Amino acid sequence: MEANETRSARPPTEEELERVVAAGPHGAVAVAGVATLIVMAIWFAFYFLVFLPRGVVH
Repeated sequence: MEANETRSARPPTEEELERVVAAGPHGAVAVAGVATLIVMAIWFAFYFLVFLPRGVVH
């Protein structure tokens, strides 16, 4: 970048905002889904490997 070049942060146009909003939060939904699956897998592993082998609580 040359010394006489300046960059200004212009606000986004309405069209740019519409495009970004229309794309949606796909990455966030994917991360939340993977985290949910991991938590459910841990819960089922605990249930089948720890709770069930101990038998019925009297």
